[in-house]
Amino acid sequence: MFVRIISLIIANSFIVGCSFLPAKQQEESINRANTGQIQKSNDHSNAQVSSNADENDAGDIEEEIKYSPFPAPTLYSLLVAEVAGQRQQYDVALANYYTEAKKTYDPDIAERATRIAQYVGAHSYILESAKIWVASDPYSAPAHQVLAQALMRAGDFSTALKHMEAVLELAGASQFDYLALSALQLNKADKLNLLAQFEELTKKHSDYAQLWMAKGSLLLQLEEYEAAIVSLDKALDLRENYTSASLNKARALHKLNREDDALSLLDELHEDLPNHKGIGVLRARVLIDLKRYSEARAAFQYLAQQFKDDNSIKLSLALLHMELEEFDEAIIILSGLTLDNTIADEAYFYLAKSAELQKDDLRAIRNYRQIQNGRQLLPAMMRVSSLLLKLEGINAARDYIKHRRGEFPDYNIELAQLEIDILIKHKDLSTAYQVADEALIEHPDNTNLLYSRGLLAEKIGNLDQLETDLRRIIEINPKDAEAINALGYTLANTTDRIDEAFELIQQALELSPGNPAIIDSLGWAYYRKGDLDLALPLLQQAFDEYPDHEVAAHLGEVLWKVERYKEAKSIWQQGLELKSDSPIIKEALERLNVELPVSTE
Repeated sequence: MFVRIISLIIANSFIVGCSFLPAKQQEESINRANTGQIQKSNDHSNAQVSSNADENDAGDIEEEIKYSPFPAPTLYSLLVAEVAGQRQQYDVALANYYTEAKKTYDPDIAERATRIAQYVGAHSYILESAKIWVASDPYSAPAHQVLAQALMRAGDFSTALKHMEAVLELAGASQFDYLALSALQLNKADKLNLLAQFEELTKKHSDYAQLWMAKGSLLLQLEEYEAAIVSLDKALDLRENYTSASLNKARALHKLNREDDALSLLDELHEDLPNHKGIGVLRARVLIDLKRYSEARAAFQYLAQQFKDDNSIKLSLALLHMELEEFDEAIIILSGLTLDNTIADEAYFYLAKSAELQKDDLRAIRNYRQIQNGRQLLPAMMRVSSLLLKLEGINAARDYIKHRRGEFPDYNIELAQLEIDILIKHKDLSTAYQVADEALIEHPDNTNLLYSRGLLAEKIGNLDQLETDLRRIIEINPKDAEAINALGYTLANTTDRIDEAFELIQQALELSPGNPAIIDSLGWAYYRKGDLDLALPLLQQAFDEYPDHEVAAHLGEVLWKVERYKEAKSIWQQGLELKSDSPIIKEALERLNVELPVSTE
């Protein structure tokens, strides 16, 4: 009698407690409570079938539900959970249901724990509860579906795919395309592993269009566009009018620079589905790539009318107007977008760009200064400093940067670097060094600032500081081939520590094999050691692979030393064509007392 009373209380509690679940889940829970399924045995095999002895009634099979009482502590815990749910104490409700699901491995309790976790967005509980649900009821398609989604959210796409296959086998359909789309976050190795699983699935379920679509989407992410088209065509053969497969095929064609084919397919899709945003946007972008700007503008104007609340479409239309130098139209759209905080900074950025294109620097500065957040903030500050430098001089630009460094401390390093670069361009190396030195007080381990100070130290003759900063960078990142090479080159070029230089340069080359800058350092080290026969082919290789004025200076000097004067002059001239004021070439020419013929061009 006690158990029956408790069962009635629990059933009633289920009905009332379901008020904190969505409507569909409420209905499912009420049905289970009314039919007594809360007490169903957790062993799926306990659901027995009975049949009439008469063969004529053999088809009348019904499931016999076997009941067994829960221990009193479990019933009490579930009752507390339901009362907690009524009082919106969802943490208590979830904790109790999850605890009892682990104890009992009852599929209904596990499902209830999972649904509560979904309702409150407790992702770790969703995953763990769904695992119990699947383990206790392996023939439940909804259980596998929820677990697959939870695994995807946790980044375990390989295991998720296995459960999605179970959904397909149990329910006849599964959301493989959703899994492929969610896989965007994965690295290449994980995507390739997932692709191998899709290969096997398409062999087992070759007539299921969505599998081919998902495989094609994954191939598209892997930039295997030809293979993606093959897979997507298979999906389209199996399912007529498969819009998402057609759209992905158009994307693949676009990536292959087959714009005419992509546009032909998109035109067909657009004719059938004129209000489909994805089709319309891709079609407009393909028209831009084909330089059919008037048609692209018309396409974006149509989209802007269809989707009035989509500011990204309005922004694209404004940028197209700018491309066509229709600045008035662009400014009208962008000015309207500044009223929406979610896109205002982007709008101000392009208003400023528009002003620059119209040669109105003051208006550009005003618009750039309106930007307060987002990915355009740093580029905007860089543009303002450049415009102030042009209009008012270096002091105005530096004052602006200092003010911004105080206003936006998160960009302190980038703005300090910007000030250093401006000072270097104005050949004020000592002040640039001071700015780097001061910035490193606040950010002592910032490798960019260490590089800047080290290179400035070299230019002002402080080689000890250069070595100190490079060694600190290597200490922070022992695999920084650039820093290791820079230190090796410095030692080879400015000291007699050649053996130490060789060791560092070889270490850098192991970290970055074939790097022409490091090969140049190695060649120069051999030259400094006096081994011209080994130096020359290395420097020639470096220049062939990386025609740079510094490499030209080194190669030219070695050619001069082996008395190949004409070739040396030719290489130096090529270097000066790359950088007409190259200080390293000019220093070599002066030191070797060489005059190059004056160019007639």
